[in-house]
Amino acid sequence: MDKKNIEYIVVACCTCLRPQTLRQSLMTFRNMKKPENIKVDLLVVDNDKNASAYDVASEFNAIYFVEEQRGIAKARNRVLKEAINLGASHIAMFDDDGLLDENWLINHINFYQNNDVNIVSGPQYCHFDKKYPKHVMKNNIFKSNTTKKTGQILKSCATNNIFMQLDFVSEKNVYFDEEKYVFMGGEDGDFFSRARKSGCVIRFNKEAVVKELIEENRANVRWILDRYYYNGYSGGYLKYGNTKAINFKKFVYLFKTALIYGFDTVLVIPSRFLGTTAYYNMLGMTLKTKGKLEGAFFARPLNYYEKVSGK
Repeated sequence: MDKKNIEYIVVACCTCLRPQTLRQSLMTFRNMKKPENIKVDLLVVDNDKNASAYDVASEFNAIYFVEEQRGIAKARNRVLKEAINLGASHIAMFDDDGLLDENWLINHINFYQNNDVNIVSGPQYCHFDKKYPKHVMKNNIFKSNTTKKTGQILKSCATNNIFMQLDFVSEKNVYFDEEKYVFMGGEDGDFFSRARKSGCVIRFNKEAVVKELIEENRANVRWILDRYYYNGYSGGYLKYGNTKAINFKKFVYLFKTALIYGFDTVLVIPSRFLGTTAYYNMLGMTLKTKGKLEGAFFARPLNYYEKVSGK
């Protein structure tokens, strides 16, 4: 796919019932360095029909819309449609708990302009709002580094830190799937996988950093273990959720995953003797494998809002 010149960037996020977290996130947008010769606007789509984010969005002069139909895929599609309606050539997206590095957008722009790429993905690391027990802060679910290299070509990515041209969305009719992923999550992996298949080149840029704000509602064992399971489930569903029928490839995947699940389960008990951190990491890995197995086998969506977010 041809790369488009950057003329107008919409920096956007979706939010739902987290006005205080959103305020901290948008504060980093305000303090972020902006390009001198490119128009940049801030766009917020609120997935709460009561418009609970209105005051915060207004405080930061954001272009604000309410998407009354609940569902993360619906909110993300509203972001794309409004950015296109505004006439943006490119969009940069982050989550409402994302803290943007001051050079985040500049680094995305520089990388995009100097590489063969249509979609740029950056890392998201964790930032705790205060000190928590070691077995929480050192849990593998909370990323503090990445093994990906700058320039690496990706098969897919996430919406928590991306910069991309917008023309392929309407031209190739690539939108977030509102049927399979309306309450599920994993919609971004599916979206960017289809974007790649439509001709987009996705590359990783380690220098464009976002930090995910981890507050007390997430810095606990229950949330961590639920998240492990959900991540596994959405991965299995993304891979084989298109059908409940079991073909040969799906059978092999289920068989291998079941073996790994059995092996992981055996290791949970001895991991307890290695300390609390090792125990919860091993237990989390086991639940993630269990989620992969069930997501692929049952091939039905899981409600992320109820399972993990509690909304």
